[in-house]
Amino acid sequence: MIIGVTGTKGAGKDTAVSFLESQGFSHFSVRNFLTKELNKRGMPVNRPTLSSLGDDLRKNMGQGLL
Repeated sequence: MIIGVTGTKGAGKDTAVSFLESQGFSHFSVRNFLTKELNKRGMPVNRPTLSSLGDDLRKNMGQGLL
């Protein structure tokens, strides 16, 4: 089973993820994936570059990539 947790800043995503982890679910973060990719490319890790990279990857590799 895959559960995606999304929401605005301060919406309680971390709390929801912590609960799911306590129930035996694994946590995979798109942000961590994007951060590693930005580091490989020598780019700064910030909200604009994370967003831009995510948009670029979806455009070039398909919506299902992330």
